[in-house]
Amino acid sequence: MLLRRKSIFLTLWLSYILILLIPVTGTFILYTNMEKNMVDNANRSNLAMLEQARQVVDNNLQEIEQLGIQIATQPKLQTLWTIIDSDKYIQYEEAVRALKTIRNSSPFIEDFYIYLRDGDTVISPNLKTDAPTFFTKLYPLPGKSLEQVRTELLTGYHYLTYLPTSSSSTAEPATKNVIASAISLPLGETSNVKGTIVMLINEQQILDLLKGIQWVNNGSMFILDEKGQVIVSTSNTYKLSPSLLAETQNSNGYETYNADGTTQMLSFTTGKSGWKYISLVPKSVVLERVNEIKTWAIYLLILVVAAGSAAAYWMAYRSYSPIRDLVYSINKGKNVPRGGLSNEYEFIRHSIATSVAESKALEQQLAGHLPVVRANFLTRLLKGEVDQAELTDDALAFIGVRLPHPFLHVIILEVDESRDYRIADNDRDRALVRFILFNLSNEFVGNSGYVTETDNNRLALILNVPDASEETLLVRDRLIAELKGVIEERFRMKITVATSSLRHGRSEASRCYNEALNALDYRIIHGINSVIHYDEIRFLERAYYHYPMEMEAQIMNCLKSGEYEGVDRLLNELYQHNMGARDTTPELGKLLFLNLLGTVLKVTNALKIDEKQWHEDGSDPVKLIINSTSAEDMLKKVKELCLFICNSVQEARSEQSDRWQERMKLYIDAHYGDHSLSLTSIADHFGMTPQYMSGLFKKQYGINLTDYMIEVRMKEAKRYLEIPGMTILQVAEQVGYSTDIGFIRVFKKMEGITPGKYREMQLREGNLKDS
Repeated sequence: MLLRRKSIFLTLWLSYILILLIPVTGTFILYTNMEKNMVDNANRSNLAMLEQARQVVDNNLQEIEQLGIQIATQPKLQTLWTIIDSDKYIQYEEAVRALKTIRNSSPFIEDFYIYLRDGDTVISPNLKTDAPTFFTKLYPLPGKSLEQVRTELLTGYHYLTYLPTSSSSTAEPATKNVIASAISLPLGETSNVKGTIVMLINEQQILDLLKGIQWVNNGSMFILDEKGQVIVSTSNTYKLSPSLLAETQNSNGYETYNADGTTQMLSFTTGKSGWKYISLVPKSVVLERVNEIKTWAIYLLILVVAAGSAAAYWMAYRSYSPIRDLVYSINKGKNVPRGGLSNEYEFIRHSIATSVAESKALEQQLAGHLPVVRANFLTRLLKGEVDQAELTDDALAFIGVRLPHPFLHVIILEVDESRDYRIADNDRDRALVRFILFNLSNEFVGNSGYVTETDNNRLALILNVPDASEETLLVRDRLIAELKGVIEERFRMKITVATSSLRHGRSEASRCYNEALNALDYRIIHGINSVIHYDEIRFLERAYYHYPMEMEAQIMNCLKSGEYEGVDRLLNELYQHNMGARDTTPELGKLLFLNLLGTVLKVTNALKIDEKQWHEDGSDPVKLIINSTSAEDMLKKVKELCLFICNSVQEARSEQSDRWQERMKLYIDAHYGDHSLSLTSIADHFGMTPQYMSGLFKKQYGINLTDYMIEVRMKEAKRYLEIPGMTILQVAEQVGYSTDIGFIRVFKKMEGITPGKYREMQLREGNLKDS
């Protein structure tokens, strides 16, 4: 009771203190803004000086790149890696003289030389020697052993790769810290590197430039290359923390950064070369005088708050006395438990709010679960798992189901994959298909029934109709036609529809569902995208199929002789005889095609042909037949296997006389610019299956036909790219691509660079040669 009474008192006391804190808070905010402005001004000033240093370094880096290109394109130096001369000493002597003629206008460049992998030789403007002598005795890189120099600088491909070095405490005083920059030779050659240009940047030049930045003596400066490697450091620290690197992901900016418990002012910018310039200055250095004033202000604030709190306490106590007596009387008379609430008013407010919230939550929970409960009930109803007690009007009304009419009818919709709309094997795309079908079906069914999901790509429509008249069936057929038309036209999906008969009574729903499933099985006979009524197939009792032994022998003889036309004619006759009347059951249809497949496999075994080569992914022919969705699909796959066998037989006969592979190459060389050129179109031209033709070509040349076609197109594309007037799109169209997007992607995959970059390199090399 004492705590509850004091809680009211505490509220009054805190209210008075809050009034006291309003002017104090205003003063504090004003001071904070002033401090923030000072920090921002310091950051902007520091960033501006950092930008000036960046511009100077960027200009010198451009001169370094120009010097590297000048060395790499010097004709007398190019003979070192382009011409094999028996008298290498003459080449070396001319190279030394040529290096002396190259001007070095950048004060950053300490020295430069060329390393040649052929002979493990180093050539500088003053001498020629072997690499071990040069890097261990004549010109060792500070802090780097010969093995480190070979691994990090002289091996692999480089283009303006930077390697920082630092002298140890035991090194000679005259040893300078340098940054080694490497460019591989020849330029642009990534796989057949002949040598490396090494240019040494004087680190002290960059450090002297950074000394002009304010507070550099109290902070740290870092320069990182485009790979995030620390090139220059004023604090001898060459590895930055991941958190600091994450803070400098943007190109430039400034902010406050906490490092090892110390608040730092972080400024950074990025140059054209990709180098990043980072400055870290302790915030205490910048705000040293401000912090002194801040300390006195805090002491004064504490004193003011303490005095104000005492005055507020006295005023709150005077206001609390009558409330204390009133709360005591109410609680004593009614003895209302208030739990952890502060007072009776809060208790009443809390009770009302809690009741309203619980009521709304219960309503929302019931509304949210109702569709799930209804869907579960409809699924159990179709599967015959619902008791008669659950089919009363009251029980159905409780879950939001109304079945006012006596007759039930079930329609099953199943989505089939097509060329225009393919259902991907993932939950997201399947959910999208179910969403489209479910909402469309609900819209068409309306108040006449309900829609529920049964499988991933299958829906069941439960129609409740007043009678079993012809008019009802016409309404059903019209609904199916309209729904099917909308799905096919708007969403490019093909659906197979199966219907049950009309039955009386709610308990007949499971029988209707089973009838629709039986009708759906006849999709293999009627084909996908068809409408199958159970009333039309319920009396089919045929128990055999037509496949005489004489016809099997004819098919085997045609296959062994490689006569595909005869096989095709016999298979068409069998299909028309068994499927043309459309009275064969799905089970018999599958047995017929499995029997046909057995005949074909007998021939492949007799001829010792590997039937797994028939399909690209090596799938089992039996599984491909069983998993087919229609009789037409089964017939197509059997014909493909037969064509593969006939082509194999004909190949064995004419392998020495016919030069198919050479004809294929000539055809690709002549038609590479055709947008429709593909593995399928070439196979159609030569009368082969794509799989057979591709295997024949790879067997001869060791490369896929599609890869050869891409090589031809990329070779011609390089020739067109050297023509200045042609755009990238025009080049793509000339070599068989309808858009430049696909062309750029293939070119970069094959060549490692984009077409624009390739053209830029070719033009630059041409200009250098002209100059």
